[in-house]
Amino acid sequence: MNQYSYSSLHIGLVGCGDWGRNILHDLKQLGVAVSVVARSTVSKANAIAYGADRIVDTIEALDMSIDGYVISSITTAHAENVHALLPRQRPMYVEKPLATILDEAEKLALESKKLIYIMHKWRYHPGINALAALVQSEELGKMKGLRLQRTNWGKQHKDVDCALHLLPHDMSIILQILGYLPNVDTVIPNPLGDNHFGFVTTLSDQDKDIYVTLDVNNISPGNVRSCAVGFENGVAALTGSYAEGITVCRYGANQPPEVRPIRQELPLLRQLQFFLDYLCGGPPPLSSIEDELLIMQRITAVRNQLYGGGK
Repeated sequence: MNQYSYSSLHIGLVGCGDWGRNILHDLKQLGVAVSVVARSTVSKANAIAYGADRIVDTIEALDMSIDGYVISSITTAHAENVHALLPRQRPMYVEKPLATILDEAEKLALESKKLIYIMHKWRYHPGINALAALVQSEELGKMKGLRLQRTNWGKQHKDVDCALHLLPHDMSIILQILGYLPNVDTVIPNPLGDNHFGFVTTLSDQDKDIYVTLDVNNISPGNVRSCAVGFENGVAALTGSYAEGITVCRYGANQPPEVRPIRQELPLLRQLQFFLDYLCGGPPPLSSIEDELLIMQRITAVRNQLYGGGK
């Protein structure tokens, strides 16, 4: 049972589109009052359908007594919405990425005074945390590297490129498993087409002999979400977002792959619980704005190699 009661909390949700409606659903499931800033007809319909307690057109119309805010607008509006909320001096949980350019994120970090946390749901995924535990235990020996695949057909966010859309997920997974982010090494142009829709990149820590490969693409048919960790004595992998467990394979073992069950809890609900706990006096959620700056630095390095510093 949760040690905190959320019944007295009032949350402001900025944006109620395709993803914001899921956030609203889970916030209501957790028992909090939610006021929603919804501007479009679709967003307003979502807010009504998913149980908003109040719907307003602007941030300025939100009640000043709100305990904390969740920002789930389009990425290009994140910085504007954060700036509008900063005078209220309440904690904010912002969907990733915080901004579209590193300079903007760094400016927000200076202005926010520890009020901003970023919603990297994969850091709460039971499968990713099971892989991280294997790394810590060294059950399969020392870790050698990571291979991540995140490919699908069609952009889900029209206002950003593939790097800003998909890389935040995988960078947060690397951060969760390793505890840091190696430097960007190589970036290979999209083998399937336009670089704005995909690429392959590697990160490396030569001192620790750890190498990471990421394959991200918006124009690859199907939907792949995979994270494999290589060890001295085998490989362990989460083969899908909704996998029942992590798959463990040992080198030289005359036995089939072992599937270790994981908790079937949804990462979005879990991360919202952490934010609500924080508002009730608990520890802060993952990820801090310092974590986000590190992620943004790596994404910027990838984009600079792809586009020469442009978009």
